[in-house]
Amino acid sequence: MFNKPFTLFGAGGYLGSAIAVCDQLTLADVSILVGIVTALLSSIVNLLYTWRKDRREQRASDLAAARIEKEREPG
Repeated sequence: MFNKPFTLFGAGGYLGSAIAVCDQLTLADVSILVGIVTALLSSIVNLLYTWRKDRREQRASDLAAARIEKEREPG
């Protein structure tokens, strides 16, 4: 099925197709794509930040609980 070797002509065909698609994009299309990529990247960064913040707060809560438990121990 896909046993043909990679050739420069094959890559040129894909490059030509990509250029043809990009040539049809208007400024509005490009701005929409930039907006979508920006929204996705900011969502990923926000998820990472929130995950790290939750881990940090959980460690602080665990330490505070351990400190309170240690103070309650008799002796």
